[in-house]
Amino acid sequence: MVGIGTLTIMNKKDIEETIKKLKKNYTDEAIESYIELFSEKSIDNFEESYQGEYDNDEDFVRDLLEGNGDISRDLPSYIHIDWEATARDIMMDYSEDNGFYFRN
Repeated sequence: MVGIGTLTIMNKKDIEETIKKLKKNYTDEAIESYIELFSEKSIDNFEESYQGEYDNDEDFVRDLLEGNGDISRDLPSYIHIDWEATARDIMMDYSEDNGFYFRN
């Protein structure tokens, strides 16, 4: 691995070792989705970027906002959130492939 300022360039051996370590804790599909979205040359950022697996953008965003405390898990039933519009806005900072979500 060679660093130039904040840029890190991984060689093929480093990439293969990193992927091997990731496979201990993550599925092949999640790793493949990351590579599809961002390239294997940035695989060392996988764990920082990975957010989980979800059925759709709305489920991901709801879990994200409830998990970090931005929205209470116990909202009264008379409060309605347009999850589709909220997800559309928040997804500008995230990417999804095959149900796997990553921070850009």
